[in-house]
Amino acid sequence: MKQMKIVLAMCAALMLMIAIPAASAITVDGEKSTDEWNDNWSYGQVNGTGYDIYDVGDRLEIRQGAFGQDTNTWYEEDPKNDSGTGHDDSMAQLGDSSGYDVKQIYGHYDAANDTLYGMSTVYGIPGDLDGDGSIDTDCSEYGDCVGDEGPAGTGMGDLETWKIRISQDGNPAVTLRIQNNNWTVEQGPLAYDDVEAVFSPTEDGVYEISINGVSEIWDVGPCQPDLKVEVYAGGLDDAPGEDTATAFIRLPCPDIMIKKYVSPDNSTWYDAQTQASGPILDNSSDVYWRYNVTNVGDEPLVDVNVTDNKEGFICDIGDLAVSETEVCYYSGTVPDTCVPYSNVGTTNGIGLISGVPVNDSDPAHYNCEKKPPNGVPAMTPIGLVALIGMLGFVALRRRD
Repeated sequence: MKQMKIVLAMCAALMLMIAIPAASAITVDGEKSTDEWNDNWSYGQVNGTGYDIYDVGDRLEIRQGAFGQDTNTWYEEDPKNDSGTGHDDSMAQLGDSSGYDVKQIYGHYDAANDTLYGMSTVYGIPGDLDGDGSIDTDCSEYGDCVGDEGPAGTGMGDLETWKIRISQDGNPAVTLRIQNNNWTVEQGPLAYDDVEAVFSPTEDGVYEISINGVSEIWDVGPCQPDLKVEVYAGGLDDAPGEDTATAFIRLPCPDIMIKKYVSPDNSTWYDAQTQASGPILDNSSDVYWRYNVTNVGDEPLVDVNVTDNKEGFICDIGDLAVSETEVCYYSGTVPDTCVPYSNVGTTNGIGLISGVPVNDSDPAHYNCEKKPPNGVPAMTPIGLVALIGMLGFVALRRRD
């Protein structure tokens, strides 16, 4: 029977730790430093034309729309001038430097610190709602104003806002709003100190955020529902440059399956799950086993091997792609003294992306002919009937 066992010590957050080390630490400073975001959750993206579903790195694909403005349009990079409620407005009334037309969304989970990092890049300058290339000291008719200096920086006044909502089926949603250079938790079980957010009021603007205590709110272990990340950037009214986008963080789900077979001749194979279903083999004859190992999860596996509880090490498979099957063989000798025999094959592997260990086991059985005491051949029922008939025939001949 198939059994997938995940090491208990690697629970919740630790089970999702990315196997590839980050090239550079993430710092929430509103700056997209070189290599800072190379190691993030692009795994499982299937809608962008240039994505490899099993890669980790670069950025998340974007679904146009969020906060009730959802569409079925997907992008690897959200196009310029698709903002507004109809996704058809130009970035700004006075120029194209408005920092509210979403470009890319990034995400990375630091399991060791149970912290989710997020970044959104935009076309233009965050805080420049009117698109004139600068942020006004005093609020303009279009809503530009530096605002009060706060933890998120300066340049995003009362009339500008950047909002994020993170949700997952079966768990609470969390909504955060960054406005007037500070943030508030509008929804969800987060405290102010659990959040950090900074934006950069410069060309090709960057919004960065971190959220602590992630595993206390969402299920971030393997095989859990996607995390839905909605982003809103713009003014408090339906001003040009307003944009919405959604990204989905997929959690890898590694799994493995082994099927073990037994054979008397290395040709006819029996899936002998029970002793009663096992074939009868000749004493002292050769016996053969076959181990079929299949990656039945959605993540490539590494370090895959097969062992046997009685025969020991069987084979080293190594890498195993999704849906791929590898076959290993082993042989032995049926004991001279008949003993109903069973052994269990086990396969182990590790998720390439998640680092989660998986394993599965499957038994095989066989039987053998029983020897009578002192080596005298045992008489079968048919042989006994034949012997009695022969003796009777001999007796009749003698009487005649």
